[in-house]
Amino acid sequence: MKAEEHRKRDQRWKAEKELKERKLLWEQEQKIMFYDTSVLDETQKAYVIAMRKHIVSAKEASVKGGVSTSEQGSGGDAEQAESLM
Repeated sequence: MKAEEHRKRDQRWKAEKELKERKLLWEQEQKIMFYDTSVLDETQKAYVIAMRKHIVSAKEASVKGGVSTSEQGSGGDAEQAESLM
């Protein structure tokens, strides 16, 4: 009985953790996709445009049954882009 309770708690924790990670990734993607690039220098602008292309291609792949964005590791790239802004 106690082992079953522990397993269910562990499953809930993993599900909540995954949901938080997906939400964070979504928020980072939104910042990149809708950032006003007119205030950036050329290097930063090129980086944001490249990240937008990466996000779009990852979303297209996930729609077509490919790998999800989080599995491709764009979260780190999004964090790096955010630090440039």
